[in-house]
Amino acid sequence: MKSRLLTRQLQEVFGGDGEPQFRQLVEAARAAQQTELVQGLEKLLGQVDSAYGAYVGLNNWQGMLSGDALADWNLRSGTIESGRHWKEMLGYGSDELDNTIAHWQRLVHPEDLRALLARMAAQAQSKEHYFQAECRLKARDGQWRWFLLRGAVAACDADGEPLRLLLLQRDISEVKAVEAALISAKEAAEAANKARGAFLANMSHEIRTPMNGIIGMTELALDTELDAEQRHYLKTVKSSAEALLTIVNDILDFSKIEAGKVRFESIPFLIHDALLESIRVLAVSAHKKSLELIADIRPEVPQRVVGDPTRLRQVIINLVGNAIKFTERGEVALEVVVDQQTDGSVFLRFSIRDTGIGIPPEKQQAIFEAFSQADVSTTRRFGGTGLGLAISARLVQLMDGRIWLESAPGVGSVFHFTIRFGTDSEIRPRPVPDARFRGRRALVIEDNATAGQGLVEMLERLGVQTALVADGGAAEAAIERTRAVDFSYDYIFVDAKMDAPAGFALAEGWRNGARGERLVVMLTTENQRQDLARLREIGVSAHLVKPIGADDLADALGLAEGGDVGGLSLAPFDLDVQQPDSGRNLRILLVEDNPVNQELAVRLLERSSHHVVVANNGAEAVELFDSGQFDVILMGMQMPVMGGIEATEAIRSREMRRSWVVSSEFRQVYIIAMTANVMASDRERCLEAGMNDYLAKPLRPEQLCAALARSCEASGGGQLLDADLSPLPAGGAARSEGGAAQHWRCRTFRDDGQHAARGVGRSPQSAKSGAGRG
Repeated sequence: MKSRLLTRQLQEVFGGDGEPQFRQLVEAARAAQQTELVQGLEKLLGQVDSAYGAYVGLNNWQGMLSGDALADWNLRSGTIESGRHWKEMLGYGSDELDNTIAHWQRLVHPEDLRALLARMAAQAQSKEHYFQAECRLKARDGQWRWFLLRGAVAACDADGEPLRLLLLQRDISEVKAVEAALISAKEAAEAANKARGAFLANMSHEIRTPMNGIIGMTELALDTELDAEQRHYLKTVKSSAEALLTIVNDILDFSKIEAGKVRFESIPFLIHDALLESIRVLAVSAHKKSLELIADIRPEVPQRVVGDPTRLRQVIINLVGNAIKFTERGEVALEVVVDQQTDGSVFLRFSIRDTGIGIPPEKQQAIFEAFSQADVSTTRRFGGTGLGLAISARLVQLMDGRIWLESAPGVGSVFHFTIRFGTDSEIRPRPVPDARFRGRRALVIEDNATAGQGLVEMLERLGVQTALVADGGAAEAAIERTRAVDFSYDYIFVDAKMDAPAGFALAEGWRNGARGERLVVMLTTENQRQDLARLREIGVSAHLVKPIGADDLADALGLAEGGDVGGLSLAPFDLDVQQPDSGRNLRILLVEDNPVNQELAVRLLERSSHHVVVANNGAEAVELFDSGQFDVILMGMQMPVMGGIEATEAIRSREMRRSWVVSSEFRQVYIIAMTANVMASDRERCLEAGMNDYLAKPLRPEQLCAALARSCEASGGGQLLDADLSPLPAGGAARSEGGAAQHWRCRTFRDDGQHAARGVGRSPQSAKSGAGRG
């Protein structure tokens, strides 16, 4: 017989050597004249022997072609009865190892053996089709090799106990090596990413620290007496420093997105205000290029949504700023509509359209990639890092939206994106138009069709019947025609930049005639100071600064009617524009090691009549805190001797000891972090250390004043004006130098820390010009 497996089986059944005993029985049957039985047994034995041989050959070929080894385990005898390829996979010869299950198990790694036996036993008991496991076996060279094992019970005895098990072994050492390499590479990438984050944070600090001095000192110098040439040079220095700061911020933002460190807020906010404030930041650059900047927020857009207003502003500013940069003439328009609404959420679609240079089709997808630009030549007209669109695209994706564009070279581009917002649970009805305006008539004189049509729609939503004309001649004809039938317009809206007889020429003529119509002049931010002074001379009582929002328009109409907006009197109050006074003199400990930053912060604080003591490092700050009393500590972060975190912890520890021995009226000092590190983790570290607030360098006067206002609000003391110290964008006036009409949004606090009033004010010199909004 050729098959050793058949030989072993005959031994098990007939005892002895197996085959001789079987032959004796066959001869006995032959002697008993049972010829047919004998012939059948011999034929059956030959077929089984041939089948077993073919099985062994197939197994050998399968092992050669696939690299797998299939073995037949006799669980009763403890032997491996077929399949020798597994020995070769470990580097052994076919006769080097005993063909026993026990010997095979001794090659298995001890840590893997127990789990493997448990899986085999579980498979036999549960009657599953097969079991699968990974384990290590020791090769002939002493190395551990990984194997994937798949096995199944092939036969059981009458009591259901397993007799035979088929086991397939596959060498997966190379796969495991690749996995280990990938894990190692992942860990190395994570370490590199962490190192990159630390490097960027450090570089941010190193860059922002001198920039704080450059921008801050330049602002202080611009407030002094300068001739025109000096002022031009300093403005150039400031704009260049702010451009560099924008590049630094872009790189930091992109790094945070790549590292998955961007966090999103989910807070209710007024989306109309957020959008208008965003594009008004860019109004100056648009108007300097004589571009029309338009905001069209459709009436179906909810007043309040739940989301992250900061990230929304970032995307809007990136895309609108890009549109302005690549547009030389015409307009840039933002349109917002409801794309889809579901229970609890709303998808808004934002479209930024420009009449700029356009983007070729082959480059439209690439511009959303990092460090990509449509124009990459060394002679390109437009600068930038190529990160703005990449950052915007990823932020939109993280807010469950998508971004795409439509563009044609020489025609312009439209960037669309959607964002999902939650709907505010506090449902507020849409404001009802003021009954005073219902049925009134208005004439809009605007040479830009898109801007004019948008203003017409806003007026009509207020109940005002409106006509639109595109030039001064048509405007004069329309006015005279209505006067002839004693049906004059109630309001005349005119774009100040239009040529005569419209624009300022029309406003000048208004002073010379007794006309019943109320004139509202629409200004741009360019030359705004001179334009407002000219309006005051003419005697025009109301104006609007583009881009115009619906609330701005209602406020302007209210002023034109008699100076009352939303029930709030707009009587002027004194608020110094150039040197804002917080209303309370604070004792401030300034902790800063950089001499330039020390001087800058001291100048800013002393201009508001605060008393300032300077510490050069955290150790000096702790000593000064022990020996004096302070209302606020402005704490630097990275300093020699002792850093800001350690100093804050030391101060809080001392305060805790004091609180045990003084009255219950004891209050902690308000500590404001003042750092060039702007990562989210830096803010968290400051707050965890016990700080109350956070200011990022370069320091801005308005941000510093707002932080001091919050400190007074937290302590419940004093009549401190909490002013964001930027002119009220919704009234129209952007910040400008000198005595131009300015609008400020403020809160005042009573002695108990509660809001005493909230409203809108104007500087004294602008009491008769400009619209404000509460």
